[in-house]
Parts: sequence; structure tokens; C-alpha cells
Amino acid sequence: MKQGLTVFICSTFADLVGEREAVLEAVRKLQLRHDSMEFFGARPGLPIDTCLEEVRRSHILVVVVGHRYGSLVPDLDISFSEAEYEEGFNLGKPCIVYMLDENVPVLPKNIERDPEKIRKLDRWKGLLQERHTVATFKDGHDLAVSVAADLARAIDTIEESEEVRTTPSKLKHSDINEILNEGEELGISRERALSIFRQSLRAVATLRSDLKPRVFLSHSHSDKELVREVADRLRADNIEVWIDEAQLKVGDSLIQTIEHGLDLSDFIVFFISNKSLNSQWSRKELSVALTRQLSGEGGAVLLPILLEDVELPPLLRSVAYLDLRDRNIEHASRLLINTIWNRWKPGHNVNAVENKFKSGNFRAYINLKFESMKDSVRTRKMLLGFPEVIEATFTYGSVDMVVVLAADELQRINAIVELLKRPAIQIVTQIGIK
Repeated sequence: MKQGLTVFICSTFADLVGEREAVLEAVRKLQLRHDSMEFFGARPGLPIDTCLEEVRRSHILVVVVGHRYGSLVPDLDISFSEAEYEEGFNLGKPCIVYMLDENVPVLPKNIERDPEKIRKLDRWKGLLQERHTVATFKDGHDLAVSVAADLARAIDTIEESEEVRTTPSKLKHSDINEILNEGEELGISRERALSIFRQSLRAVATLRSDLKPRVFLSHSHSDKELVREVADRLRADNIEVWIDEAQLKVGDSLIQTIEHGLDLSDFIVFFISNKSLNSQWSRKELSVALTRQLSGEGGAVLLPILLEDVELPPLLRSVAYLDLRDRNIEHASRLLINTIWNRWKPGHNVNAVENKFKSGNFRAYINLKFESMKDSVRTRKMLLGFPEVIEATFTYGSVDMVVVLAADELQRINAIVELLKRPAIQIVTQIGIK
């Protein structure tokens, strides 16, 4: 199939002549076909129609962005490069994206001066970074090396997909589409339906005795080195780890890949720092985890780790966290590992608590601290005697125990809360949901 693949090169022209030629050279070495605006020749249609037609015929898009936005497409108010990219992206074609390193000196003529185009260029760069894992380059040689390697990986992925597509299967693609369409008729989006499928598969898989707990590590890139150390210690203890640098490939959709990782994970470890709380992607990952837990629809169990003094978001204040401000990674990792294994056992789905949690019209999360271990053990024994208590789990950090309640009548929950109001017990936080 490789010989039949066509690569479309999407970029501005005048400011990136050398870089475009470097990309073309990399494409030729891989013996692939290529297309871009300068090779179209005279055609009867409008320029934008010709561009988009060639994008549709191509298999892979290489998008190269410098400091110019380029000419605008009449009536569309976006550049030719962005229009080409949008056409390819909307058609589901792999898009490999590169941006010129901001620290590389650039001639003034190659820098956008139009204020409106500068705004459009910044917006487009932001969109590309949201959708894809973007690589940077410093010169044409640097770009050519990256393009050659990334195209080779993209080709492998396309050929693997083609092999899967042509392999006979009892479940046809049309069957899956039919199920998704039925979900849409019931008001369930296709994305949500796929998420349910993945979580269901994970739930069934937990019946295997050899399955390992899977942990999603949500963090800011500025905390990467510390997170890598924690990830290594988790793997050494036979725990599967999802971390972006190991899972994301150039051209992948960030949104889809991250949601896929969250769907298949048993735990999400959120590393709390000023950077992560201000990171768009970290906030999205945290929001998904909290929403799923508070709504009772299941999902990964949230285990926060505090890295520095921060102003915690309101929803995060009710969740017990592990304190890693002293940077004692060995100690913190051991506590984290113990917590994961205590809450996860082969054949036991950690989401079962959430499924049972749905049965009550009224719900509550309560975090407790105790004066002594004896008080905590005695209280837990008492709590587990009530059918309304779904979970009473010892934990680490700012609280000693997390209690989950569900009941059809609010007074049943209130009665249990009243029993907890004792001198030896401190109710740190309490969230009630109807």
C-alpha cells in the first residue's frame, strides 16, 4: 500500500521555501507521492477548490507552521493553509503538525505584521496544539529528519488499519455504526457511547486474575521529571501506567487519546501544582474524573497528589490527597502503591461501588479525621453495619477515611452523619447530592 500513499504538504510558501523543500526530500526518500499548491498547474476551478480536491485525494497531511498566516480564502476569512488542514482533519486523515521553534531568529519579512492575521495565526496554533501532539523544528534539516520518522510511523499505522479493515470479522463496522446510531436516537452522543463501550470492556476484563490495575497520570509538563519517577516505581510494582509521552504519537488526536486512556483506567492520579491547575488539558482530565464520580456513572477513582502550596478548586477540596511537597518520592510512591492495591483486586471492578451508588436517590461523600487509630477502626466497624454505607475506606494525607453513602430517604443519611458527630471524630468535608 505504501507506494500508493500521497502526502499533502500544507503550509505558507514564501517564508518556508527551504523547509518545504526539506519535507519534499523526506517524502521522496520514502518513495511516497506528494502534493501541494505549487504543483497544481493551470486548472479551470477556483484555487481553493483545487486545493481541497487534492487534500481529499491525499492520505496524510504534513502541516508546517511558521510566523506567517498566509493569504485568506475569499469569503471564508481563514488562510489557504488552515482551510486545507480543516478539510483533511474533518475527513479523518492523519495530520502531522510541525511548528517553527519560537527561539529561532527569523527575518522580519517572514513575520506576520497584520494584527488581524496575527490573531488568526495564534488562534490556529492553539487549535493545532489542542488537537495534536505538535513537534517543533529549528531548520530544514531538523524538520526533514522528524518528517521522515513520523511519516514512517504514520504509514505503519495506516497499513495496520487497512489490514484490520480487510480481515474478516463477525462484527462488521456497519454493526457498530448501527449501535451508535441507536444511541443517538436515545440522546446518547457517539463519543459517550464509545466511552461506555470501553468502560464495559474494562469491567469485564477485571474478571481475569492476571489483570493489573491501570493508572492514568494527569500532570503538567513542568512536573514531568517527578511524574516519570513515580511512573517508574508504579511499573516496578506491576501496575500499568498511562502517561502521555508513552501513549501519544505525532498526529494523534489529543482529545480522543486522552479520553480513551481515562475510559480504560481504574485510577487517575492528579498531580496538583499551580501549573497543572492552569493547564487546559490537566483541568479537562480532572473535570472528567470528578464529573463521573459525582454523577454516579463510574470511571477512574481519583487520587490527588499535592506538589506545592496552591489554592485548591472547590471540588478538589473534598478529596483526600497525598502530600508530596517534601519531594520524598520513595515514601509517597509507596503510599500510592498501597492505596491502589488496597482498592483494587483481581476480579473486582473498582467501579462496582459507583454502580451500587446509583441505587440511592440521595448520595453523600464524607471525609473524616480521627484522634487515634482505635477510634477509626471502631467507627469503620460501626459504619459498615448500615446498608446505606457503600464504602468506608482508610486513606492517606489530609483525611483518614472516605465514606460514601446512598439512600432513598435523606433522613437516613442525616441520621448517620449525626452519629459521626463525636469528640474523637472530625468531619473534614461533607458533600450531599440528590
